[in-house]
Amino acid sequence: MKNKIIKYIFNWEQKCYINGIPDTVPDRIQALNKAPSYKSICIAIMKNDSCLEYLGQSKIKSDIYNSIKRAELIERGVIKSIQLKLLL
Repeated sequence: MKNKIIKYIFNWEQKCYINGIPDTVPDRIQALNKAPSYKSICIAIMKNDSCLEYLGQSKIKSDIYNSIKRAELIERGVIKSIQLKLLL
């Protein structure tokens, strides 16, 4: 989790926060994940959010999950096996 937070801060500093990210931002901006803050990092740590979803990061889904999801969609009739070949 520590490495993810360091990478999160580094990415924001490379984008537009050269002097470092602020301690707090307005709640409306924080809710939209439009700006970083140390307050939001602390909230993510307190929530034990190891994937940093609170900070706008997404979980990485495994290949196994994707293959199970494809099989489920085929069974439900949402997609056809022919469509899978086109999507891949």
